[in-house]
Amino acid sequence: MFEGWGEFYLLTGTAASVLIGLLFVVVTLMQDRPRSSVLSGSRLYMGPVVLHVSMVLVLSAAALAPQITSRALAVIAGAVAITGAVRGCFVIAGIMRRSRGEADAPHWSDVWCYGVIPTLFYLLLAVVAAGFWGEGAWAVDALAGVMIALLLITIRNEWDLVIWLAPKPDSKEPGVGPGA
Repeated sequence: MFEGWGEFYLLTGTAASVLIGLLFVVVTLMQDRPRSSVLSGSRLYMGPVVLHVSMVLVLSAAALAPQITSRALAVIAGAVAITGAVRGCFVIAGIMRRSRGEADAPHWSDVWCYGVIPTLFYLLLAVVAAGFWGEGAWAVDALAGVMIALLLITIRNEWDLVIWLAPKPDSKEPGVGPGA
């Protein structure tokens, strides 16, 4: 079923693994932030990023599994699609809730890039899963497209996290902090 696709899935699985490793670096950048802020933000921002790269890794591994049937891949892709779509709805609701009345409200793009767009990709993945179930030849190409789309939005979101976390917060007290 995936003849000629081995290198693609090996590459996407490796990219997902590297992105998971980058998250460990991102977590180290959060050492100067209050624990309550980190826990709240990780559910809405870090959690989805980990989920997306983990799901790409799962799909890559499934596609590389010797002699996997299209129905087995349909079940795996369907489970990934349902998990991702449900999680995406929680992220959308959580970011929208944080956007109301907070002085430090999320950027307008957060709900789109962390919630809506990935959720749409998971809904497309559900269509791909149905294609595998029905043994549609197009499903092989469509799976590759959805996986690349998930990787790209995840790269964008990891970049967003690093840019937001990397700068050290300014000290509010005079005479405290670098250069004081």
